[in-house]
Amino acid sequence: MSHIRRLYLVGHTHHDVGYTLSPRLVDGLHREIVSRVLDLCDVYDGNGPDAFRWTFEVARPVLGFLAEAPQADVARLAARVREGRISLTGGYLNMTQLPSETELDGAYDALQRLRAEGLTLRTEQHGDINGIAWGTVEQMRRAGLDRLVMALNPDHGRAPLTQPSGFWWEGVSGQRIFVWLSTHYGIGEEWGIIDGDVELALHRIAEFVAELEARDDYPYDAALVHAANDNRWPTPLFLEVVRRWNAAHPDRPMRTSTTDQALDALLASVDDDRLPVLRGEWSDWWAHGHGSTAREVATYREARSFARAAGSHLALTMLRGEGPVAHADVIGYRRAPVRSRPADRIVVDLDAVDEQLLLFGEHTWGSWETYSKPFSTFSFSHWNAKAGFAYTAWDHGRDLAVEGLHRFIASGTGPAVPREVTDEPQVVVANPTEVERTEPVEVEVDGVRRVRLVASVPAFGIAAVPLPEAGEVRTEPEQVELSFGAYRVTVSRSGGGLISLVDERTGRQLVDATVPHALGAVVVESVRPGSTHPMLTRNPKDFHPDNPGPDFDRLAATGSSAITITTRPDAVTLEWETTPPGLPPARTTLILYRDTPAIDFAVHLVKPESFGPESIFVAFPFAFADPQYLLETAGAVFRPDVDQLPDTSKDWYSIQQAIGVGDAQSGVLWSSTDAPLVQLGGFHTGAWAHTLEARTGHINSWLMNNLHFTNFQARQEGTRTYRYRFVPTAGPPTAAQVARYGRDGALPLQARATRVALPWRGGSGLTVTGEEVLTELRPVAADQVRLRLREITGRTAHVEVRVSAGEHCLTRHVQVAAYGRADVLLPVSGVPGGEHRSEIDTMPSGGARHEGSAVR
Repeated sequence: MSHIRRLYLVGHTHHDVGYTLSPRLVDGLHREIVSRVLDLCDVYDGNGPDAFRWTFEVARPVLGFLAEAPQADVARLAARVREGRISLTGGYLNMTQLPSETELDGAYDALQRLRAEGLTLRTEQHGDINGIAWGTVEQMRRAGLDRLVMALNPDHGRAPLTQPSGFWWEGVSGQRIFVWLSTHYGIGEEWGIIDGDVELALHRIAEFVAELEARDDYPYDAALVHAANDNRWPTPLFLEVVRRWNAAHPDRPMRTSTTDQALDALLASVDDDRLPVLRGEWSDWWAHGHGSTAREVATYREARSFARAAGSHLALTMLRGEGPVAHADVIGYRRAPVRSRPADRIVVDLDAVDEQLLLFGEHTWGSWETYSKPFSTFSFSHWNAKAGFAYTAWDHGRDLAVEGLHRFIASGTGPAVPREVTDEPQVVVANPTEVERTEPVEVEVDGVRRVRLVASVPAFGIAAVPLPEAGEVRTEPEQVELSFGAYRVTVSRSGGGLISLVDERTGRQLVDATVPHALGAVVVESVRPGSTHPMLTRNPKDFHPDNPGPDFDRLAATGSSAITITTRPDAVTLEWETTPPGLPPARTTLILYRDTPAIDFAVHLVKPESFGPESIFVAFPFAFADPQYLLETAGAVFRPDVDQLPDTSKDWYSIQQAIGVGDAQSGVLWSSTDAPLVQLGGFHTGAWAHTLEARTGHINSWLMNNLHFTNFQARQEGTRTYRYRFVPTAGPPTAAQVARYGRDGALPLQARATRVALPWRGGSGLTVTGEEVLTELRPVAADQVRLRLREITGRTAHVEVRVSAGEHCLTRHVQVAAYGRADVLLPVSGVPGGEHRSEIDTMPSGGARHEGSAVR
């Protein structure tokens, strides 16, 4: 038990990009709050306990302020930070678990702008978020941050410890940060603090102190009290609470405080060795909201793949030197790039895509009336703005990716390049990564058909692959059994789809036949009729750990069409329709290949609008008993339940891209292109489990649900194809395999059909050799490319980076710490290329020929 001697009242506003106001408006208002805070510091000045002190909960509004403010106001801010009247924090926004390590790296890199103005950053602060990726520990330490405040929302989930508590959070590398698991920030309004309801505030704070002193697990002599709520405009009303408290409790004084000052006091009052050490993923209970907008989440994930491919190919072009690219005379889809941006513009445009991705990955999905008033204009306007972040990122990311691919193909070539145009297209495939890859790609041909084929492409290089033959098509009314490539498969209409998948290299059956649904089946989950669960009879908010359940019925789609088989020498495609209960038919596609053991699976789903609580899954019942799972989160790979903080979500997980599952003998690497939510080992909706019950190797891809009470969309609807890829492994998957498989899924080979002979093929001249690392390429200045290296095995890596372009050669030797990151800055000035004025249209579509020019 403790005796609380000091109280620290921390004024801040909880940063929602929306919720109380449209994202179009509230984002700019948060920048204005910075000026308002500076003015309040001037009016309520001094060093007394009731001076105005403030913490900016996230970094984005301060970054926006620095971009617009006069230098005199920037100096005012820096002075107030130095004297302890204002604290800045290092989280860009209050993020969900959607953003990847790459996106979050960009957010942390932006903090350099704050430090360049002499602004101190020590802490990251999150509110409302019930989880955060394990890799955050290493990312924070790299960014110079070693303390994290998590003001968890108590609805729809559980905290890992009693709120408030402190602990050391250990990352995958063994590095640690201090975490203050705070109360929810909303007590600032609930207790009357920020509205100046002094009597209520004094009463509730006194109760809070008594509760802390009664705990055996609270070793601190200080307490942090939030004076905040959603998007609150700063006012001085809470200062009167401090004055009145001190008049009534001179032996237990209160003072306004920044977050940094409060954490200093808390840490000073306890020995470090008295704090628990927790290690593992902080899995977010609120991540089920990602399934409320499946189509937009898929768009967001595709957008970030475009952006990463664009960064790689434009960087490689800078290293090789510009070649001649014909610029399309029509602005539009499938055309060659309209222009070749200068390098400094590329840097700006890639940063702008990053900003849109982060704004979509932020935690505010909808307005405070999205669920209660789903048809209000405000609800529609708010979601239009939020979804706009994903679609804006997609538009610009795709545009950059198209330009990058064309410029990469033409890069490093002189004016005397091949200009032959043929009637038959071929497929050019680019590899934006550091290792040779052989995997399936999909291309559109002449705007009328899409083709899948397998390509082998050298590291950071390109290859040309002929279009495959059309193939023979046949149908079977009831069942298909065939062997192709590495597999023997059985697809059954009465069985609902893929009921057997045997790896003929090992004889291993991959489909669990003990469950009533096929592999890849669409499963509809609905509340059992007659349920009296309080989430139905009282309040949707009662979908909560205190009220386990409700009971659900789960019905798989049934076969509703003949099975179509398309056989080519290099691939076989099976397609069939099933009808999920209450939905239109779903179209399922399974593709096996001759030259790779990868299996592609896709489900095209039509989902009419529905407001009742329900879920849609695509089930992958892999046949592994006593399975071992590995899940990819941002910056780490973890074992669910084992590498996980206590009482964090085990019913569902939001992954980045990849999962490994297997037993002691073999396994499967599985990736989801479009949908991040999964349930493992079975269906767990409503279990609110303390431990993961996963006796089978099932992965259930949780596409959609509406089990919410605020913020998220109240309806499920949308037409979309959801794509998956998986491949068996000879032994149980390793963490490094999962990390690489996830990266490759998020950054696939890039392919386009062309009728122009390629000016070059093979490697680009950039090589990365040594221990296993993952790379990311990106232009960062007009004359500089950044190669970012990530170590994924847990051992120090010694890497050689070599760039060869014409007569120029550059070599760098780099050491990357275990699970660490290293940047190699590669100069591009002086590399030949870029002066040629003749043009090549690298991707002409079919059409009329023009003398002396490529087909456009």
